[in-house]
Amino acid sequence: MDPMTTYATLEDIENCMENGWTDGLPVIPPYGSLVDEMLEAMGWQGQDVIGEIPNQNIVVRAEKAAATAVMAGCKTEYGSLLRALTEGLLDPKLNLSGAEVTTGGAAILVIVSGPVVEQLGFEHATNALGANCRANATVGRFAQMMRYFCGRGGGVLQSHGTIGHPGRISFCIAEHPQTEWGPYHTQYGLPQGASAISLMSTEGPNSVNNHYGDTGEQILDTIGDCLCHYGQTAWYYRSGGFVVVIPPDHMELISKDFSREQSVDYIYENARRQTDLLAGVGRIAEVPIEYTEVKRGAMRSPLKNREQLSFIECGAKGGRFSAVIPRWVGSTHTVCRQIV
Repeated sequence: MDPMTTYATLEDIENCMENGWTDGLPVIPPYGSLVDEMLEAMGWQGQDVIGEIPNQNIVVRAEKAAATAVMAGCKTEYGSLLRALTEGLLDPKLNLSGAEVTTGGAAILVIVSGPVVEQLGFEHATNALGANCRANATVGRFAQMMRYFCGRGGGVLQSHGTIGHPGRISFCIAEHPQTEWGPYHTQYGLPQGASAISLMSTEGPNSVNNHYGDTGEQILDTIGDCLCHYGQTAWYYRSGGFVVVIPPDHMELISKDFSREQSVDYIYENARRQTDLLAGVGRIAEVPIEYTEVKRGAMRSPLKNREQLSFIECGAKGGRFSAVIPRWVGSTHTVCRQIV
């Protein structure tokens, strides 16, 4: 390679960093030819208005999404997926700007399900929640960069996450192509054979370890206990929810005794904690806001309804682990879109 070409590329990368066009890591400079190719792959013209954040007077054009995809390292083969993902990110129900500025430091969790997982080479087994795989890493990174670039209002608002979590760099999980309970997106009404992107704002994952339980009930009780520790954000408003990640070894036990719907019901009915104990450690306001629905002396669930709990099947064999991913309480919606 021509040394001058190499120098120019490195200089452009540094220029991107200095101008704030980055998530803190080096990016691929959004040269016009690369952005044009990505726009074609996503099926847009550069000046197409693809979304707005009205409360910040932000209008998002297609060229911005395409440039972000290039900078994140995405392949043009991901075009259809990225289009569905972009439309989901800009859905007002997701509250993209809120996720950027909350002290909770939420990340945008991207869940990929259906045939597209194998078609585009997403990792869904080993290290599924932190896959060192281009598809997972760059698609997840694209979502976080869009949150960062659009959510902060072009610099008007800045992130206020008290601690945040590593998913604010990239957080993309792909589901197994073959599942015990049907694809993840069927929980949101999409067809069994579809490919889909599901989006929500979440905290980081909590590991659930049970190597000696030999029934599905024991595994679900362990998962339910993880939902109910004192520090769980959900106790105040119960407006977020949880994604439960179940790898094969735990799924083998659970699926013998429970369907997905039965698992939701079991956790909803049994994962509870005494309200007075929560108040004793300061987790319940003494003069509660009405919509927190605090009832002293009663058992309290971290969930207001069953629809706040969903399950994804991914991960590798060889260890009896699951995970609980708490959803951000400032965004009550999951946005699920079919990839066309």
